Amino acid sequence: MIDLHTHILPFADDGAADLKTALAMGRAGEKQGLTTIAATPHFYYLPDWDLIKDKVESLQREFHREGLGITLVSGAELLLEPNLSKLPLEQIPTYGDQGKYCLIEFSFRQISVYLNQVIFDLQVKGITPIIAHPERYLAVIRDPNIVLEWIDLGCLIQINTGSVLGYFGPKIKETARIMLTHQMAHFLGSDGHNLKGRSLNLRKGYEAAAKILGIEMAHKMVADNPAVVLSGEFLEIDEPLRYKQKKRFFFF
Repeated sequence: MIDLHTHILPFADDGAADLKTALAMGRAGEKQGLTTIAATPHFYYLPDWDLIKDKVESLQREFHREGLGITLVSGAELLLEPNLSKLPLEQIPTYGDQGKYCLIEFSFRQISVYLNQVIFDLQVKGITPIIAHPERYLAVIRDPNIVLEWIDLGCLIQINTGSVLGYFGPKIKETARIMLTHQMAHFLGSDGHNLKGRSLNLRKGYEAAAKILGIEMAHKMVADNPAVVLSGEFLEIDEPLRYKQKKRFFFF
């Protein structure tokens, strides 16, 4: 299994607090069957792509010393903001530095008016945005069909395992279920930050998703599709389905 969204890199953001924690997270991931972990620290915490790559290489050496068979891949979780796509291509973090896919998150409270422009600018540079955990965004909770617009723009979608497992509450769990059953998601990621509340729980998330989608589709989201991303190849996806909105008595 491949985890495309983690905060395992120590001393980088609000994830692993130190090397000991990062190594323990790696051991826990290996026990679950992880073979590859993408280290995707928040870019606004550590806005230096070269430094991130250096830190990932350093952590990989520590993994080897500890006998861990996990392969680490450099990446970052980018925050949507107007100047992001104006960075030179070599300064925009992409998975493994291959320049093809990046992980990007939006504001949880509102969708930015310059979203379409930033996505377009990234695509002009040859980068396909993977939108992180949209099931947690207020606008998507209210109307999951917003995700269809982003897929139509050429984006791919990553759902958090914690959302599928209900760790963020019933509204987000239900939104994740809707997205899964309507082919609005292409990857599961743990978004792991630590050893307990936000752990590398990709195995549990995969098992929960398999109960919803079946083993074959769930496997694609934790193995086949992430492998395509890390290879820098084009990912073919199924046509998403429109959700027939029901009355959902959520109060915000």
